[in-house]
Amino acid sequence: MTPKENMHAFYEGRKFEWKPVATDRKTFHPQEICEYVARAFVYQQEPFDNKHNGGGPGWFGIDWVYEPTAGGSISIKPTLDDVSEWKEKMPIPDLSEIDWEGIAKKNKDFITTDKALAFTIFTGYFERLISLLSFEEAAMELIMEDYEDDIHELFDALTDYYIDFAAHFKKYFGADYVTIHDDWGTQRSAFFSPAVHKKMIVPHLTRFVSECHRMGLIVEMHSCGFIEELIPNLISTGIDTWPGQGLCDKRKLIKLYGDQFKFSVLANPKVAPADIEGAKKFARDIYDEFRDNMVVFWCHPQKCGSSENYKAVIDTLVEEGKKQFAQ
Repeated sequence: MTPKENMHAFYEGRKFEWKPVATDRKTFHPQEICEYVARAFVYQQEPFDNKHNGGGPGWFGIDWVYEPTAGGSISIKPTLDDVSEWKEKMPIPDLSEIDWEGIAKKNKDFITTDKALAFTIFTGYFERLISLLSFEEAAMELIMEDYEDDIHELFDALTDYYIDFAAHFKKYFGADYVTIHDDWGTQRSAFFSPAVHKKMIVPHLTRFVSECHRMGLIVEMHSCGFIEELIPNLISTGIDTWPGQGLCDKRKLIKLYGDQFKFSVLANPKVAPADIEGAKKFARDIYDEFRDNMVVFWCHPQKCGSSENYKAVIDTLVEEGKKQFAQ
């Protein structure tokens, strides 16, 4: 099996050969999509300097500035005074104006891969509300009855747009994997209660996930923060996986919900291995810890001390998986 075939089999409940690892997917963010330039996350065949060229106008009339210390972009100023203005003041980009065939031709060698071709939707629902208003205003209006209908209408329109965007990536590039980006919490707690989350966000995310699955896309939720209390809601949407952050207790969550959901776990050494043999031992130990769980392993190269150590960790995780599922 190729990494792409194995990943689809893993998530679709078919026979697979190993538990997916970080390097089994390849991210494609072409610069012709203004949102990727604005968010400084361009990944394509032609080299692109995100650090110096990131920022600028993104989707829905929102301007962004790249902040080097944060390694990402922040919106410059609110577009709306309140969410009721979105139909008048929020322009919806026209996807037909993008030269999709030209992008595919220009990046032919990049998107021709045996890995799962992945792309990201920046941003989801609450983050988009923040970028249109401000954090304080978005948090307040999300729980105010006076704005409930306006927010649902906005989130419905965003869902329609995101589904259409995903369909273009599937049609023109043969994409396999989409990440929807929507942070829901701080280091200490979620931004909103599970009840508000279930009422205001879950129905729209569920529709997005359902349509992506219909297209044959694997769907990952990127959501930072201490959001353990929102995980039952997240699982209910049908999302395929969620990497989260180390501050969430994945071991506890897997005990509670591991039979319902394929968690992504961070296979990052606390201390960088001294050599390749140390990297292999670390990988075997963490694989054994999650041997009985259907999890995905993510690992950050910088945590391993060297590219050789990182490769050893990834290769060992795959080898252990192939041994486990060989029968």
